[in-house]
Amino acid sequence: MIKEDLSSNLKTIVSPDFVWGAGISAYQTEGARDIDGSGKSIWENFEQGRRIKDRSTAAQACNFYNSFPSDLSLMNWLGLDHFKTSISWPRIMPNGSGAINPKGLAYYDRLTDEMLNKGITPWYVAYHWDLPQVLQDKGGWVNRDIVSYFLNYLEVCHKHLGDRVDNWIVMNEPIVFAGAGYFLGIHAPGKVGLKNFLPAMHHINLANAEGINFLQAEGAKNVGTALSFASIQAVDDSPKNEEAAQRVHATINQTFLDPMLGNWYPTTIAPFLRKIDKYVRSSDMTKIRATPDFLGVQVYTREVIKHSYLMPYLQAKILSAKKRNMPVTSLGQELYYPALNEILDWLVSHMGSKKVPLYITECGVSMPESDTIHPVEDGYRMQYYHAVFETLLLHIQSEDVRGLFYWSLMDNFEWAEGYTAPFGLFHVDFNTLERNPKQSAYWVKELAERLKRG
Repeated sequence: MIKEDLSSNLKTIVSPDFVWGAGISAYQTEGARDIDGSGKSIWENFEQGRRIKDRSTAAQACNFYNSFPSDLSLMNWLGLDHFKTSISWPRIMPNGSGAINPKGLAYYDRLTDEMLNKGITPWYVAYHWDLPQVLQDKGGWVNRDIVSYFLNYLEVCHKHLGDRVDNWIVMNEPIVFAGAGYFLGIHAPGKVGLKNFLPAMHHINLANAEGINFLQAEGAKNVGTALSFASIQAVDDSPKNEEAAQRVHATINQTFLDPMLGNWYPTTIAPFLRKIDKYVRSSDMTKIRATPDFLGVQVYTREVIKHSYLMPYLQAKILSAKKRNMPVTSLGQELYYPALNEILDWLVSHMGSKKVPLYITECGVSMPESDTIHPVEDGYRMQYYHAVFETLLLHIQSEDVRGLFYWSLMDNFEWAEGYTAPFGLFHVDFNTLERNPKQSAYWVKELAERLKRG
């Protein structure tokens, strides 16, 4: 199971205050979306368009809404004492603004109190992609008014839960929900083109920074945001391919990091971003800046880039891992272990004096798994975590890495992939909703026990 040298090294290097946790999100797990006054999410509309890979919906998902007491007991069994989940905006404010749903707030009251009763520290993500459909009908993130709507919603969340919750993540992976939802159209709300992507990106950046600043002003102790990064490499060292890779890197890795740091958008590297000027007001230069208490880092893969005149805006083409004969995950992403190490190296260099503590706020991998073998044989996941922890040993002190959250606690609704991409430490039978630990869950449990003994 656990390599002796790995666990002994972790015990030696990792601070006793290091955060070990697991995460889920509201829409992917809660279900119960048509009860207790919850409003409609953009993902409900998206599901109806038969755009989900297996034609499934999240109407039931894991039924976490009703099963959270027993699911939090799984955290205790694993030996993990930090739990990250999101708050559903439509459950709290069905119309996106205005009237507050008391039953929605009561649910998060119960969830928070259950965590605390079980000795688990809550980490709440304010926005993990389930925008109220009412607000999308007004333009969603393309509409600048969304910033004030979001801040009003965030105020409600903190006012109600802030007495018990110290750890807040304002946004989860904005490059994913902006790019996939407002440029490529493969996620909700299914919008395409720069005319949607650029204003959405700018308004998300404004909402993120103003959200961080608001929570800090209200006295929240630990406020950050969680960004998705990818290791970007040119297919070879030719100048055109290297420049193409730089443009992709800037777009994926810098468009939501640089403005927050006060560096504005990387328009020199990615000139198409200059078109964002039409959506920018003079006061935005200051509003878009924030100094988070931490940065959440989420790295799943690398992309290999080749120059292409035929591709608009970036003049760059992503070469698929499958066509490069590389191992791929259930999502078609390259299974590339060094990605996290490469991103941590880059972040330290890029952020410079603006560096803040880092948390690995999602960390996981998905491959095809058996539905009948218990425990599910997922040696690939244990191998992946070994690689992650070897990276931690290299960076945990010099880069001030303070925690890691396994993604995810249980198999769930993986957005456009439906139920075809199992990330969980626990297998979920979506017919019976029975949870069963995978081999990786026993591995995590053993590691937690060894660390606590040390």
